[in-house]
Amino acid sequence: MNCPKCGTEIAEGSLYCTACGEDIHIVPDFEPEVEQSMRDTMDQIVVELQDSQASEEQKSKKSPKKNYLGWIAGLFFLVIAVLSGIIYGVWYHMEHSAEYQLARAAECFRAQDYNQAVNYYLRCKELGSTDPEIDFALAECYYAMDNVGGYEKQLLALIQSRNLNQEQLERAYAGLINSYRARNDYQTIDSLLNACDNDIIKSKYQNLQAKPPEMSYEEGYYQEILPLKLSSNTAGTIYYTLDGSEPDQDSLVYTAPIFLDNGEHIIKAVFVNEYGLVSDVVTKRYQIELQIPIAPDVQTASGEYSSPTLIRINCEEDESIYYTTDGTVPTDKSTRYTGAFYMPLGDSHYCFAIIEEDGIVGEVAQRSYSLHLNTDISVEMASMTVYNEMIRTGRIRDYEGHAGENTIYQYRFLYPATIGEEDYYLFAELHVDETGGSIRTGSYYAVQAYTCICYKLQTDENNNYSVVEIL
Repeated sequence: MNCPKCGTEIAEGSLYCTACGEDIHIVPDFEPEVEQSMRDTMDQIVVELQDSQASEEQKSKKSPKKNYLGWIAGLFFLVIAVLSGIIYGVWYHMEHSAEYQLARAAECFRAQDYNQAVNYYLRCKELGSTDPEIDFALAECYYAMDNVGGYEKQLLALIQSRNLNQEQLERAYAGLINSYRARNDYQTIDSLLNACDNDIIKSKYQNLQAKPPEMSYEEGYYQEILPLKLSSNTAGTIYYTLDGSEPDQDSLVYTAPIFLDNGEHIIKAVFVNEYGLVSDVVTKRYQIELQIPIAPDVQTASGEYSSPTLIRINCEEDESIYYTTDGTVPTDKSTRYTGAFYMPLGDSHYCFAIIEEDGIVGEVAQRSYSLHLNTDISVEMASMTVYNEMIRTGRIRDYEGHAGENTIYQYRFLYPATIGEEDYYLFAELHVDETGGSIRTGSYYAVQAYTCICYKLQTDENNNYSVVEIL
């Protein structure tokens, strides 16, 4: 320690300076910070004691030190309580705010923390949020987590909620159907769409369904032949049975209308689409009792004839009559009766029937004829006469019918006919081409059945025959 006056070093324990005689007062040293701290503490204590002196005197006779410590402890717990209240209030607000939960879910999704995002979305729903977009977001979380079951369950719940607009509904069906298709579960898709009552959705995905085939006629009683058609809603195959048995992929394959005629018919059909989905079986019953037209009124009776004879049928204008000459039942592909026609030479047999527009074939009228003219002139002789006359006039050059380069005419017998009061053999002129095919030229000739004279045959506008000489 040094003298504060002259600076001479003072021996420890001395009370004055040996150099200048200055008295030495020993004062303990404090650091400025410590001293300031002590001063602040004492000031604070004085203030606190002044504020609480009156109440402290009434409550207890405790020492000043103990009162100060109690006040500090109370103040600490008060601060803790206030902070706890604030923290709880913030926590309560966050826990019960749908907006906060939604925002946190979006943050977690962006951070690919999908589990936590799911928790936030679920909490948002617990708080009463009914926005379908939250369910879509949940589904996306499950999808990102490869939780196929959760993804499909979430979308199915959305569809069943009936709380979606059309755009959202289409989005839910698209996601669900694409998920099913990814694992080839077309049967579940079929069930899903069969339960759907939205026409737009069903139309959009109709190729994924296997609906029962549709039949073109309702089941019931009919008096006509039915050309029954089967149809499906999309690409695939229709199988059917006609004996009442259950159809399967070994049954008849539908390719053309099924014609149902007289009797009772049980038609069962099933559809298998391109994905192998099998529809329900559709069954329909038809009772057909046709009103068969009566046989045509053929006025020319069966029998033997010795002169050209017309075969006539008495019929109405709207009746369609067809006939055959080989003994078979006529169809609409047979020769149609358009008016009286001449009976052919020799023996012949005809079957006539009325065929209605729907294909019903009426009862058949049969006629047998035998026509032989009382003349020595045969068809062969009459044919030779025609060829001789054509050579004479220069129409042809020989009996083979050559008329020029690559031109051949032939003369074919048709039938005997009565013109005026005389009987004739009628012939048609044919042009034969290089392939052997022939076509009528429109020229006809008649040979008198008893004199064998050849004439040119003419027909007027009423189809009446007349003959003229060949010059």
